[in-house]
Amino acid sequence: MNILMVFPFVTGKGGMETVITRILKNNTTSNNFRLFLPGGSVDEDWLEGISDKVICHHKRNALSNFGDTIVFILKNNPDVVISMSKIQIIAAWIAKKIFRRRFYLVSWNHFSLGETRFPFMLNVFRLCDYHLAISSGIERQLVRVGVPKDNISLVYNPVDPSNQVIPRSKGSIKEFIYVGRLQSEGQKNVSELINILGSVKQYKWHLTVIGTGTDMNLLKKQACDYQIDNQITWMGWQSNPWKCVKTADLLFLTSKFEGFPMILLEAMAQGIPCFSSNCPTGPEDIIQEGINGSLYDSGNIKQAHNLLVSFFEERLKYADSLKIQKVISGLYSKKYLQKLDGVMQKLSEED
Repeated sequence: MNILMVFPFVTGKGGMETVITRILKNNTTSNNFRLFLPGGSVDEDWLEGISDKVICHHKRNALSNFGDTIVFILKNNPDVVISMSKIQIIAAWIAKKIFRRRFYLVSWNHFSLGETRFPFMLNVFRLCDYHLAISSGIERQLVRVGVPKDNISLVYNPVDPSNQVIPRSKGSIKEFIYVGRLQSEGQKNVSELINILGSVKQYKWHLTVIGTGTDMNLLKKQACDYQIDNQITWMGWQSNPWKCVKTADLLFLTSKFEGFPMILLEAMAQGIPCFSSNCPTGPEDIIQEGINGSLYDSGNIKQAHNLLVSFFEERLKYADSLKIQKVISGLYSKKYLQKLDGVMQKLSEED
């Protein structure tokens, strides 16, 4: 089948691009996947090796993207359109219904449905024939907006297995890492990480921060206010963060919302346990409490503090690195791609 994935534009540095790359580089499938980006990609380095399967038009505004999506679908006659945005669901639906084209319209939302400025727009998911849910939380959200559960496949997102293990620290100082955008009060909510670590400054730890963002200086000031600035190293953005990490006892994620946080999977593929907020979608599917990490309720600094104290005082211990890698083996790319192919095969049989 000819399968067209559509999205308005991408930055070129996100987890979604990583997932798309794995799909487009898959040579074990009979399906022909392509990606259409009417608004293009800010950074195009990630397109190396897949540029023949990605079409970028670099349109400058949402209206142009919308119209361009309709025209592109009409010209290319795909068997399946997988839309990663609500606006492009509408564009694809117009191509399907108004212009009487025959294809399956599938949603593939990468963010929590709860994070929208216009809740009435969630009704557009009911225009789709089928849905790929990347977390059980998103599956529940789709059901709440009226999508039949039988029309949803819970596929998660894939991660490649790693041939290395990043060891735990051997000294008295615990090594922590954060990898991601530096947003203080936004989605990534890094100010909460500073608050949490400020509450355990009596213990010995060191945090390596890998990432950049407009709130970096604000977060550095907050660390100074908590008198923990000398325990934090700010490394900026790194193209391969895992090459920068020599030892790690925990990776932190304090997001207010996610779709399916790939950074948790990437860390666990290196054998690193994770300490994450239990935001509405994603972490609950990945973390097994006390085995490959811990969850705390977003905003509950006291709960996070108590968990970390138990960790420092060795009442809370996580599995060894090899077991952590094994726990997420069902999410490795090979199995994911097999499952995705199975969903596409199901659609072709229904045609």
